Amino acid sequence: MITKVIIALILFSNGTMIEHTVTNGISDCLEKKRTMQRNMSDSVQIMCQKVMADIEIMHDREFIVSLRKM
Repeated sequence: MITKVIIALILFSNGTMIEHTVTNGISDCLEKKRTMQRNMSDSVQIMCQKVMADIEIMHDREFIVSLRKM
């Protein structure tokens, strides 16, 4: 496991974080955010945020184990 600063796409519902994913930078995150906002209800909040994350790599893909705000 490694710890590094990333831009994460984070999904909230009713004030609770329900999903998060690693992105390839701010432009990638904002693109994914716009696509998700077009296809989801208004009750869900989506944000791109710079965070410190513990990352695990499986099958050449990065997965967030835990997040810490910066």
